[in-house]
Amino acid sequence: MSRGRIGIFGGTFNPPHIGHISAARECVEKLDLGKLIMIPTNIPPHKKLPEGSASALQRFEMTQIAASMVPMAEASDIEIKRTGASYTVDTVTYLKSIYPDSTLWLVIGTDMIGSFDRWYKPDVICSCCRLAAVARDNDDRLFIEQKAKELKKSIGAEIDIVYNRVVEGSSTMFREGGNDRLVPSEIRRYIKRNGLYGLK
Repeated sequence: MSRGRIGIFGGTFNPPHIGHISAARECVEKLDLGKLIMIPTNIPPHKKLPEGSASALQRFEMTQIAASMVPMAEASDIEIKRTGASYTVDTVTYLKSIYPDSTLWLVIGTDMIGSFDRWYKPDVICSCCRLAAVARDNDDRLFIEQKAKELKKSIGAEIDIVYNRVVEGSSTMFREGGNDRLVPSEIRRYIKRNGLYGLK
């Protein structure tokens, strides 16, 4: 693993689920990362956290548990400490100032790359880091390849595709149905211990 290669994996992590952990592991392996920083959002700028969500501190503590399951990963509370809405550009510019000689990758899903050019200051984000777009299947790959050409031309984005086996499920599915298989047992115990998401 190269210490000069760092991944940035943000999200609400409400809660972290097996898809997050699988994608994180694949990014560490495929990109040869020496460090993967998992960063829970404080307040998402474009969507409201649903009622009954875990607190920012609880989401950070669950992210710490998730990071312990991924080689080279660690959790960071930099967005929570910054308070207010969490803009990715603020996080990547800060981390680039901390690791000026490292190559940074911002991990994003296929859905996010589709709207990336509408994010706040996407050109500045791409001046600080490469994008690691996680593809679940061949359709994702084809979409990412097309979008990568557009983003390279419009804002100079450099995009690497990371394949991740299809993991059905999401945080929303867990919150709405409590499907135990979507969340690792260690995180499930934390959820139950803290009475989150109505889980008994």
